[in-house]
Amino acid sequence: MKILIKYHYLIFLILACVGLIVAAVSAAEPVAGDRTAIGDDATLFTPRGYTPEGDSVRVFLHLHGAASAVEPALVSKDRRAVLIEFNRKGLSSVYTKPFSDPALFPRLLDSAMRALREKRISKEPKPSEVIVCSFSAGFGGVREMLKDPGAFERIDAIVLADSLYAGYLGDIKKRVIDPEAMDGFVRFAREAAAGRKAMLITHSEVVPEGYASTAETASYLIKAVGAVETSSEEDWGDGWRRTRTAVKGRFVVLGFSGSEGIDHLRHLRREGELWDRLPPKKRNN
Repeated sequence: MKILIKYHYLIFLILACVGLIVAAVSAAEPVAGDRTAIGDDATLFTPRGYTPEGDSVRVFLHLHGAASAVEPALVSKDRRAVLIEFNRKGLSSVYTKPFSDPALFPRLLDSAMRALREKRISKEPKPSEVIVCSFSAGFGGVREMLKDPGAFERIDAIVLADSLYAGYLGDIKKRVIDPEAMDGFVRFAREAAAGRKAMLITHSEVVPEGYASTAETASYLIKAVGAVETSSEEDWGDGWRRTRTAVKGRFVVLGFSGSEGIDHLRHLRREGELWDRLPPKKRNN
C-alpha cells in the first residue's frame, strides 16, 4: 500500500507527536517494573512481582506508543503479562520496513523469552498467548506480520487503537479502499468472527486527506465479516463518547467521537480500557 502523504496529515502527525511527548512527561511516576533491551531497539517490560503461570507467558507486543501510556495499560487489572515495546519515529513506513522481515516477529518473542529465562523468572518460558497492539502509525508493522503465515498463526489477538489506514484505488474522490492493503486484516477479522482469534478495532472521526480513515477501514471490516452494528452512545468520560459498536464472535469495533488530534491521542492514553474490551481467549474444557 502506498499512503499519500499530504500536508493535512503532516499537521495531524505533529499533533500526535506532541501528544506523545505530553503523555510521556506528564506521568508522575514510572510504573514499577524491569525494562530490558532485547535487541532490534525493542524493550521488554516486566511488571514488578510478575510471575508466569508455570512456564506459560502472556505477551503483549505494542507498536507505536509512549511507555508512560502502554506500561500502565499493561499493569491495570493485573493482566499477568509482559510487554514488548517497539517504537519508531515517523509514519507507517518506519514499522512496515522492519516487519517486512518475517524473522523479526519470532526473534522479538524469542529474545523476550530468553530475557525472562536469564532473569530466572521462568526456567523454560514459552508464549501462551500473543496479543499484538498498535496505535496510529503502528499498523504498518501489523500489516506486514499478517502477510507471513507463521506470524498469522502465532498471533492470538490484535488490538488496533485508532490505527488502521489504507490507500484508495483510482480516483480518490470515489473512496474505493485498496483491497490488497486490507487483505491480512480481513483474513484475521474473519478468524476472530469465527471465534478462533480475537480482534478489537477502535476509530475516531479524524479524516485524513487522500486515503481512508480509521472509521472507513473499520466499516470495511464490519462489512467483510457481516458484523452486527449498533449506534447507541456511551459516555466514557473526559469528553470521550463511544458512538457505535459492531460485534461478531470475537471481532469487535468501537467507534468514538472526536476529529481533533487530542481525540486521536485518547485511544493511546486510555488503551488499557480498550484492552478490557478484548474478547478473552477461549479455554479448552
